[in-house]
Amino acid sequence: MSRVRGVVFDLDHTLFDRYATLTAIAPYFCSYFDVSPGMTADRFAPIWIEADKNYVHLGWGAVLDNLTAQGVFRTPPALEVYAAFLLGMFRRISVPFDCTRPLLEQLRGSGYKTGLITNGSGETQRAKLRNLGIEDCFDQVVITGEFGVHKPSPEPFLAIARWIGAAPSELLYVGDNPLNDVDASRKAGFIPVWVRTTGTWVYPDIAKPELQIDHIRELPDLLCSIKNP
Repeated sequence: MSRVRGVVFDLDHTLFDRYATLTAIAPYFCSYFDVSPGMTADRFAPIWIEADKNYVHLGWGAVLDNLTAQGVFRTPPALEVYAAFLLGMFRRISVPFDCTRPLLEQLRGSGYKTGLITNGSGETQRAKLRNLGIEDCFDQVVITGEFGVHKPSPEPFLAIARWIGAAPSELLYVGDNPLNDVDASRKAGFIPVWVRTTGTWVYPDIAKPELQIDHIRELPDLLCSIKNP
């Protein structure tokens, strides 16, 4: 393995508390949509979290289909309405992990380059970074809605490696999605690290990576093990 010179991250399901965020949004969800009688925010939040864990890597449509099948709605919304609601809420509410900013600062203080590659629109993803207080924690940021090419294309990965000034083989890519993060970064020449946020691997044809962590707080120990095998 090459000497690791930098760490590039995914954003969603990786650098902030997705499930605390969904829990915070749940009251707005139950007020906005025509949910079934008795579907309170407290009842809905764990249903939503479980659906997100199991289906988000297949797309928001799969999550919505599962919520509908579980009887969450009296009148199910169209996917476009569901997606617009989520995007609007994610621009307002993103619950950070306590360790996220300290971790990014620690990495940079230790001499590692840091980067971010995230799918989505610039408006939404930059709002998340501001809400999380980490927009100044990266040497390079690629938001694919601004870049023009989305993961799993190798182009965002190769571009950020050039801008950081490191070979892809010298960079870890830390993310949760088997297709967009693990497989895509591996094909671009990065060293993939799977964050098992959802705990689900819905692409059996994609090999799991050697490096895996349950939470980004484990990353410093992982880097030490790579540096001192």
